[in-house]
Amino acid sequence: MKWINPAIIGGCLAVAVAGYVAMGKPGMPDEPMSKRQAGLEEKIRTAPETLTEAETLSRLELATREKPDDPQPHFFIGEIMRSQGRTEDAARAYQSALRRDENFVPALVALADALVELSDGAVGNQATQLYARAYQLDETQVRAGMWAAMGAAQAGEQEKAEQAMRYIYSRLPEDDPRRERFKAMIETIGKGDMTPPGPVQ
Repeated sequence: MKWINPAIIGGCLAVAVAGYVAMGKPGMPDEPMSKRQAGLEEKIRTAPETLTEAETLSRLELATREKPDDPQPHFFIGEIMRSQGRTEDAARAYQSALRRDENFVPALVALADALVELSDGAVGNQATQLYARAYQLDETQVRAGMWAAMGAAQAGEQEKAEQAMRYIYSRLPEDDPRRERFKAMIETIGKGDMTPPGPVQ
């Protein structure tokens, strides 16, 4: 599944973004917006790795206006916010992305992750539904499927959680190293342990 629009990926992902500034454009010269954006377009085309944080944000903000129905700029703004620990603001940006495309898998997963972070690791009902939807749309999102199952387990739905884990396990290739991990987690859920698991790619 292809989610990322190449037209903005240079301004969104090619730069290691250190932060997000809510007001103003520090580091951006005082010049007409049209001239500034033309310069950014050229920079994105020829040397995206040289974009500054402020330039990246400026491009994202312009993208939200140029393509109001596109979820991607909102998603990337959320990524910037979350990288700075602004999880609540990031969640709102991910929600903005999902209002434009309710099936945008990166935002589904990112919003669920943000909600879990805001809940100190608890996988609530909303996060569980988001993870489950992401896995339903794209079964390569194994981590999302796993966390959806863990959410069900934390809600006391052990049988549902175990069934979900077994389904994910059955869909993994025979030589996938994650199979052993999932086998152990299935046994753990069966014993009623609802502790969230460690990272699974």
